[in-house]
Amino acid sequence: MARDSSRGLTRAISRRSILKGTLASTASLPLINRSAFATSMVQAKQVSGSVSMWVYPLSSEGQAKDEAMWNDFIPDFRSKYPDVKVKVDVLPWANRNQKLTTALAAGAGPDVCYLNDDFIPQHASDGNLEPVQDVLGESASDFDKSALDGLSLDGKLYAVPILREVAAVIGNATAMKKAGVTNLPATWDDILDIGPAFRDAGLYVTSYPGSLEESLNESFYPLLWEAGGEVLNEDKTKAAFNSPEGVDALKFVVKLFEEKFVNRDEGVTLPPPQGGVVLAGKVGALLTAHPSFAEQCRQAWGEDALRVGPPLKRKVQTTYSTIAGLAVFKAAKDKDAAKAWVNYLASPEPMTRILKSGGYMPPRTSLREMYKDDPLLSQFAPYTSLMRSGVKSTSARQIISSLAPHLQSAFLGKSSAEDALKAAEKDVNQILSRNS
Repeated sequence: MARDSSRGLTRAISRRSILKGTLASTASLPLINRSAFATSMVQAKQVSGSVSMWVYPLSSEGQAKDEAMWNDFIPDFRSKYPDVKVKVDVLPWANRNQKLTTALAAGAGPDVCYLNDDFIPQHASDGNLEPVQDVLGESASDFDKSALDGLSLDGKLYAVPILREVAAVIGNATAMKKAGVTNLPATWDDILDIGPAFRDAGLYVTSYPGSLEESLNESFYPLLWEAGGEVLNEDKTKAAFNSPEGVDALKFVVKLFEEKFVNRDEGVTLPPPQGGVVLAGKVGALLTAHPSFAEQCRQAWGEDALRVGPPLKRKVQTTYSTIAGLAVFKAAKDKDAAKAWVNYLASPEPMTRILKSGGYMPPRTSLREMYKDDPLLSQFAPYTSLMRSGVKSTSARQIISSLAPHLQSAFLGKSSAEDALKAAEKDVNQILSRNS
C-alpha cells in the first residue's frame, strides 16, 4: 500500500500487498545498473555526509524483503557518492504521522521520509520541508504534472514523486450474468438502471463503504468530484461541498440505500475480514477498486470473472488515488547528500524496482509501458491519468471525521441530503476557522 487513508472493502487485503500472481517475476530483478541518475544540481557537487531515511512496507512479503530492497540500492548509490553514508529504517504504517511529527518536534526526525500527498500540507505549513524542485533538474519534464501537483503546496514541490496508485471500476462477470447484465457500468445512470436487475436476482449492484471508520477519499469524494464539485473552495478556507453538485452526489448515495442496491449492514460497518458480500460474489461492480483488491477478487470469484473498466463519469470522469514521494526535511544536516539520495531513488531503474515491489503506477511518463505484459496491471494502467489526489489542507482528516456522520445520517434516512450537507458545512467551516 501507499497510504493509510482508507480501510475496509477495497482494502480487505493489505494495501501494501504485492499482486503475487502478476508480480512474481520482480523477485529476480537485477541490481540497478550504474547509469540511472537524472541530471540535477546535486550531481555537480562533491557531496559528503550522512542520510537517514524512514520508509514503510511497500510489499506483503515481510519487512525483511523491504529492507533488502532498500539496502540493495545503497552500494550502487555509494559507488557514485562514496563519501555519503545511508541508513534506511522500514517502520510500521500504524500511527506513522504521529510518530514522525513527534520526532521532528524533538529534533530526532529523519533526513528523508516517504510521505503521502495528504501529509504535505501539514509538514510544509509547519516549516519542516525543504523544497525539492532542484532535485528533479532536467528530468522534471518526465514526471506527470498531476503527480507533481499532488506533492506541491503554494507552487513549491515538497516531495519527489516515487509512486502512485490507480483505481478503476471492477466487475464480477458471474454476478453480472445472473442479473442479465452484459456491460460494466460507465455512469451513475448505468448503476441506477441495472440496479433493479441485481436486486431481483438477490444481488447488489455495488457496495458503498459508508462506515465512519472508512475514508471519504474512496467513497463520497470521488462521487462529489464526478458530479463536478469540490470539498473546499479554491483557497481552502471554506467548505464547498454544500452545493448542487454535492447534493447530486449525496442523493445518488441515498438512492443506492433506499432502493436496496447496496448492502445496508456493510454500508455502515466495516466488512468482515473475509471480505463480506463482495468476496462472496454477491456484488456486481465496485466503483473504486485498486489492483491489490482486484487480484483478491479474481481469486475469490474465479479466474475468468474479473472485469476492469474506467472510473465512473457524471460530469467528470475521475476517482481518488494517492501519490507518494520522498521528502527532505529542513533539519537535515547534509541536505545535498539527502537530495542526492532522493535523486537516485527517483531515477528510472530504482523507481522501477520500487514500483514493481507492490504493483504501483509510475509517476514518470517514460515508464508508462512498464506493465504492458502484466495481465492485470495492464488493465489498470490506462486510467492513471484520470486519478486525482485528496484534499490539500492541514485539516483534511478532521474534515473527513466531521463530514462522514452527516453523510451517514442522509443515506440512513435520518435527514435529507440538503440538511445533512448544510449541517456538515457549518461544522467543517468551524474546523477550518480554528485551524487557520
